[in-house]
Amino acid sequence: MSTAADLRAPVGLDRSLWSAFVTARNDAARFTAWLAILMGRVPGCTLGVLMLPQGGAFTPVAIVPDPRRDVSRFAPAAEKVLSSGRPAALVVEGGMVAAYPVQMGPGQAPAAVVVLDLPGGSDETAQLALREAHWASGWLAAHGWEHAATETAARLRRSAVALDILAVASEHAKPEAAAMAIVNEAQTALGADQVSIGMVRGRARHPRVRLLALSYSAWFRKRAEIVDSVEAAMEECFDQMAPVSHPPLASLSTAISVAHADHVRGSRTRNMLTVPLSEANGPVGAMSVERRDDRPFTEDDKAMAEAIAALIGPVLELKRRNRRWIGGRLVDGLGHVLGRVLGPRHMSWKLGALVALGVIVGGATATGVFRVQADAVLRGEVNRAVVAPYAGFIAEAPLRAGDQVQKGDVLVQLDEADLRLEALRWRSEMDRLSSQSREALAKKDRAQVALLEAQIAQARAQSDLAEAQLSRSRLLAPIDGVIVTGDLSQKLGAPVQLGEVLFEVAPLDRYRVDIFVDERDLRYVTAGMGGVVALAGQPSDGLALTVTRITPLAEAREGANTFRVEAALDAPPQGLRPGMEGAAKLEVGQARVVWVWSRRMVDWARRTLWTWQP
Repeated sequence: MSTAADLRAPVGLDRSLWSAFVTARNDAARFTAWLAILMGRVPGCTLGVLMLPQGGAFTPVAIVPDPRRDVSRFAPAAEKVLSSGRPAALVVEGGMVAAYPVQMGPGQAPAAVVVLDLPGGSDETAQLALREAHWASGWLAAHGWEHAATETAARLRRSAVALDILAVASEHAKPEAAAMAIVNEAQTALGADQVSIGMVRGRARHPRVRLLALSYSAWFRKRAEIVDSVEAAMEECFDQMAPVSHPPLASLSTAISVAHADHVRGSRTRNMLTVPLSEANGPVGAMSVERRDDRPFTEDDKAMAEAIAALIGPVLELKRRNRRWIGGRLVDGLGHVLGRVLGPRHMSWKLGALVALGVIVGGATATGVFRVQADAVLRGEVNRAVVAPYAGFIAEAPLRAGDQVQKGDVLVQLDEADLRLEALRWRSEMDRLSSQSREALAKKDRAQVALLEAQIAQARAQSDLAEAQLSRSRLLAPIDGVIVTGDLSQKLGAPVQLGEVLFEVAPLDRYRVDIFVDERDLRYVTAGMGGVVALAGQPSDGLALTVTRITPLAEAREGANTFRVEAALDAPPQGLRPGMEGAAKLEVGQARVVWVWSRRMVDWARRTLWTWQP
């Protein structure tokens, strides 16, 4: 097996290099053997350099024959081929330098650079060196593809395991159950003896990691010594926001692992690895993996643990947040808003906050007109009813609701046939009784005469009643105005009863406004108060009004208890009709804007608190 001293020793170009290339145990030895074979195929080549990208820059990984040689003079040739992506041969002091870029595919950036020193070489020698480098670069490209395929396969395997664990966690609603399922699955995937998950609490001021789940442990004492030790190791990882291991891995050699070492000394654990659980806003917890036998963690184990943590961190944090009370969510929401408003960038949030602050300050200090708003209906100042004077039948009905009428216009003509027959019957009865009265008077039968005179008076009264009803068979408009209710045009010949309302007539020049004020606002309304009404038919024209009366009767309208407030229009315009609806605003006076906006909510809160009081 080759040692580090062997790799730094000069390489002899005359020995068999193919055996060293085939039997190389690591990439460094293999690169050195490959470069030595290439140099052996180029006549006059005295020094070769193989450069690979490491840490963002191309670094020599093999220098043949002497790794201790200074190769800085080859930098211009390497930079030229890296910038152009094409082979180059440069003339330098003492000879020529051939540089060849190795690409893993057409159009891709160079994955390696081979530089060959050709002292005293010619153009033909440089061309031969580049040709040999071209054919030999196939192995470097294949080696790169093999390394990339291995890394891709490892990532796919880690992703598959992490996704399976994520699917298991998604089956549980509570974070404790999800964490328990995760640690049980992760213990098998990582080949560990114990896996634990802790979540951060109180991140705002004093963040502390609290153990959430232990693999195959349904219950554990939260204040046990071993639990405190694991939580301390998790906090150590959380504070550094990076994985921590003990014994340390090569990639984690700079991480502080004091708490991990203490846990290993105080327990049966021999190896411990902790990775942070993170979401969009930063770390939210940690996952610790422990092995009790002598099996140190590898870089692949660390990558697997990080892949699992990358998926389960946001899921556990989301489940934890969804389980919190409303107060916790409000605190987080307030912290998020304050971070946007007071932190850098997010100018739109800052402008919105300034506008909101200005509105709040203005509402708390400014005063404005306080108005009570309510539904309103326009009605005639008086409504004259036209009723049936007797029971009869409708003969004519030339007008209906909406028609304008003048006083004396015929609204309804009732059938007169029955009344005329009734009047004729009573006149005939009067003639018969008069004849009998004369006969009784001739016989000087005073008792009979008196009886017949009484019957004659009764018949005359019935006849007068029939004539009076005949005179009222034509129902006339009582006033000038408009018919607001009544339509008998489709009921010709239909019977009507005595006292039945057939029409209602309202004047066109005298109106009142019925305003249905909510009982919560009734205390602010007084007689003589002014206001404005906007009718649905004329929404742009506000009509001034004055409150005349507040009725003491309640009326339920649209789920609210209201009282009718009557108001008179100060100057009614033309074109109004009774029955028009709209909205009225009654001016109460000056009040603070914030009180006007919040009075309903404040009244509700006071009433609710009073209700809850014993």
